[in-house]
Amino acid sequence: MRCGAIPATGAFSGARDIEPWGKELIGCAVIAGSLAAFIYFYRNSTRANQAWLRWSFASLLVASAAAASWAWPVESATWAMLGLVAAGGVLLPAPFGMVTLAGVLALQLLLSWINSVKIGLTSLPLTILDVRIALANPAGLWEALALPHWTRHAATFVVAVAALGWFIAGLVAAARFVASYRTRASTRDPLLRLAAICVVVILGLSRLEALYADAALDTSTWRPEGVTALADRMGALPFLGYSYDLEAQSTGDIYRDAAGVVPPSPAEVRTAVLQYMDFTAGTTRSRVQPNIMVVLAESTFDPGATFRIEGEWNDAVFRAGEHTAANGLLRVNAVGGGTWITEFETIVGLDSRLFGYSGMYTHASLSPFVDRSIAFYMRQHGYRTSAFFPHGGDFYNARNAYANYGFETILDSEDLGRGAWMETDGEVAASVRTAMGPAPQAPFFSYVLFIENHSPHDCGAGDSTGFAVRFADTQEFTPNCALDEYLRRLDSTTSAVQSLQDYLADIETRTGRPFVLLVFGDHQPHTFASTGGFHYDYGALRKIADTHMTFFHILSSVPGRKLHCCSVVPSAAMLPTLLSGYVASSPDDVYLGINLWLHERCGTDAVRRDFGKFMGRLAPRVIAEGTDACSAAYERALSSYRTSGVVRLDRDP
Repeated sequence: MRCGAIPATGAFSGARDIEPWGKELIGCAVIAGSLAAFIYFYRNSTRANQAWLRWSFASLLVASAAAASWAWPVESATWAMLGLVAAGGVLLPAPFGMVTLAGVLALQLLLSWINSVKIGLTSLPLTILDVRIALANPAGLWEALALPHWTRHAATFVVAVAALGWFIAGLVAAARFVASYRTRASTRDPLLRLAAICVVVILGLSRLEALYADAALDTSTWRPEGVTALADRMGALPFLGYSYDLEAQSTGDIYRDAAGVVPPSPAEVRTAVLQYMDFTAGTTRSRVQPNIMVVLAESTFDPGATFRIEGEWNDAVFRAGEHTAANGLLRVNAVGGGTWITEFETIVGLDSRLFGYSGMYTHASLSPFVDRSIAFYMRQHGYRTSAFFPHGGDFYNARNAYANYGFETILDSEDLGRGAWMETDGEVAASVRTAMGPAPQAPFFSYVLFIENHSPHDCGAGDSTGFAVRFADTQEFTPNCALDEYLRRLDSTTSAVQSLQDYLADIETRTGRPFVLLVFGDHQPHTFASTGGFHYDYGALRKIADTHMTFFHILSSVPGRKLHCCSVVPSAAMLPTLLSGYVASSPDDVYLGINLWLHERCGTDAVRRDFGKFMGRLAPRVIAEGTDACSAAYERALSSYRTSGVVRLDRDP
């Protein structure tokens, strides 16, 4: 499913039940109750007993937090943190200490709730990058949470008042500290409490380092569900700190210093390009530039190629036909969700894993630094560029990202008159045809996002008697029901693709301008990849075990210009390079021809890593023996990518 782009109104309910966060509320209530008891006894004690009570209670909190942290570093992270904060609150002057503690408790509860909502919608926990996105675009956050807009203004007011109150309480506490020190210097109580607070801070930081070191050993976080489990165990606020720590450490191969590595020469790249493309049909001046449309088919893959199934279904979107220029399997980096990863790769032409942590949130973390893309390339060749969303443009910074990617016209579901969300791909296709009109300004390059085959795939059947297509290796109702529903939606997707092909063919009939239509799947859905809370194991039913495989299909009516792709499965990042072959005047004019040079030497996956600590460090590289040539080629390609000007690596705005 399109993670981060699903409204919280329940339009796609069932993707994953929101995790309970009542334990957070109970824990905060226990701490608040303990502090209330402390305050009661403190106020009803003599001055001499008050000091003893304060130090005893603070010591108990610190000892309990430290013991829990040492015994259960991850599971007790939230409670150890709150215990140390509570100890600091007790040692700080009142009311500043209590206001600070109340603020931390409120923040913990708020982040826990937001984390639960985000996990329910995207199967991924809240990270520091989410916070940055939200601060940069609060309206988008409110849209994603489906909250009334007036609550955003109310929340802003409450936060401002709380921050101002905390600041004033801090000033009052500082003034009282100075006065107390002057009048009671002989007791040394203010200085002792200040020293104790410093000790608590140092202990807290040391325990955080130990927590992060322990979490880094958790290999289950090589998959998204493992990250979610870790966040549930650790708690929202500590995990937020962990994601910040990961972001600070993880950069990616493209940022590595590789002085002395020589990139491929133009002649080497030219030779590789000519292995994939035929440029014998004349120059650009003697050709009519084709209209080009790209369709990202949400969660779409070829079930016949992936699974052992029996029966017949509408597989026209995968099957070669009269206008097929190239088709087959496609390797993508996203699994189950993360559509924006595949969007970035098929628009910018770079593998998202090259950027480490930033590659997980391309729309927000990388798009502001994109200077070249297939959209910019098309504009330089006289094309008008447009993008069409089946959802609101604020979701996961999509509108801003596409503007950064070089699209001139960006229309979301509301711009297209379809409300907050489009349910079917037929709606999207009809909206695109209407928006572009019968005689669009030519030539055009349009990028269209379909949505219908998102997870879950719950069918309405009561039994399996009506299933025309089944898995060959099981008669179980659950998987066959999901397959039946997937194929029902696939039929709708296929019809929508056909309607867009007919639209392009009609324009060609009237204007003589040929067309190129690229259709591809962004990832396998959670349902069949067994991710995102979908626990049925489809592994035993698969012909292709790799869940990174979807499909691509390039259809073209361009005379003379041919593609020779691909004897080896291409990656998503190759698609914009292949598309540019229909526009380029020569092999040297192809967009990122280095992608074809690298594919020729390394095959399907040159990077050969997975998003390891899913929101952070990449998994250890896995390269089979006998690939020294590929390793050397990869380093040379990296050198070319660094100087290509596609993404500003200095990250200066």
